[in-house]
Amino acid sequence: MTENSRYQKIFLLSLGFFLLLLLMAVFHENGILNAYQLEQQQLKIKYENESLQTKNEKLRMEIKGLKSDPYEIEKIAREKLHLIKPGDHVYHIVQTQNPLPVSP
Repeated sequence: MTENSRYQKIFLLSLGFFLLLLLMAVFHENGILNAYQLEQQQLKIKYENESLQTKNEKLRMEIKGLKSDPYEIEKIAREKLHLIKPGDHVYHIVQTQNPLPVSP
C-alpha cells in the first residue's frame, strides 16, 4: 500500500465524517433547522403576548371607567343595548330600495 493511497483513504474518511457531522448539525432534532423554527415560533408567541397585554390594558381601562363613570355606563347602555331614557325620542332612518328621481 502506497503512502499516497493511505493519505487518500484518511482524507476521504475525514471528509465523510465531516459531512455526516454537517448533516446531523442541520437536520437532527436539535439541529439548526429545528432551532430556527423554534425561534420563529417564540417570536410569534412573543408578539401575540404583547398584543394580548395591550388588549388587557384597554379592557382594564374600560372596566375602571364603568366602575367610576356613570356616563360611560349610559353610553354602553345606549350604543350596545339600545336602551333609552324615559322621555327620549328615537328616530329610525330607513332607506328605500329605489330612491325617488331628482327633478331637473
